[in-house]
Amino acid sequence: MRAKGSQAVIVFDEETTYGADPASVNGRKLFLVKENLRASRNLIADDTLRGNRNQVLPEGGNIDVSGGISVNIAETAHATLLKHLLGAVETTGAADPYTHVLKVGSLPVGLVIEKGFTGLSQYFKYNGCRVAKASFKFPKEGFITADFDIKGAKETVSGTPYDSTVTDLAYGGFSHAKMSIEEGGSAIATVVDAEITIDNDLDAEGYVIGGLGVRKDLPEGFALVTGKLTAFFDSITHYNKAVNLTETSLKITLDKGVTPGRSIEFFIPELVYERQAPVIEGPKGVMVELPFRAYYDNGADATALKITLKNGLAAI
Repeated sequence: MRAKGSQAVIVFDEETTYGADPASVNGRKLFLVKENLRASRNLIADDTLRGNRNQVLPEGGNIDVSGGISVNIAETAHATLLKHLLGAVETTGAADPYTHVLKVGSLPVGLVIEKGFTGLSQYFKYNGCRVAKASFKFPKEGFITADFDIKGAKETVSGTPYDSTVTDLAYGGFSHAKMSIEEGGSAIATVVDAEITIDNDLDAEGYVIGGLGVRKDLPEGFALVTGKLTAFFDSITHYNKAVNLTETSLKITLDKGVTPGRSIEFFIPELVYERQAPVIEGPKGVMVELPFRAYYDNGADATALKITLKNGLAAI
């Protein structure tokens, strides 16, 4: 019987030692749209001459565990992924809703991620996974999406699952109808599309002699926060901010408007726009694209990006 994507189950857990299963297993289901996380290993040709034109048996190179996971972002189901994207978490609240404030900090140890083809009883487990990069897209219509780029250490294939009693976290995606946006502390009504990208600048060359081609570690570098706004060109105001490198801020709020509260807020306290003049692409309305780069200089939050979650989890 052929495996079906509709029957596949993705499970994740948090490591306490890089590249190893935790002593206490706590598998949670990962809600996703698609993924391409996998192990690959190139073959190294042996160029030894032996009197004819045939090559000898090649050797396997280092193992690269990498790929992407695409989701419609949710405040509960994807909270742990967001923690592994930024690093620092402060949780407040004695009852639902709990508030989790995520800022740029040292990343957690790593993740175990397993994809199970349940119809075939085959499970591909990846240890030592870290979030290398994530891109969020906020469209004028549709769901708010996140693409997580993952890098890991090793793959294990088994006929039994990592956890037979997986926790099913609450899922509920956000659409454009549940979104608001502010720039420079004020609501802005002309944005048609927004993007935010966080790149953790992982050092993927953590291979060592005698390590059997498996990454020994995967340390993070700078947290590089960039993005872009696309808006109606109805004023020179924002373009002048780009010309003058005027500092501004960006806040995008996703709120279900329910009780107890369920929301995600993306806040960039300090950013500057790249200079990019509007262009004429035809007879219809003109847009202006405003690429930006975030940083930390003297903002009170001491982070280039702050993500605030309100959900029913006492810890993420």
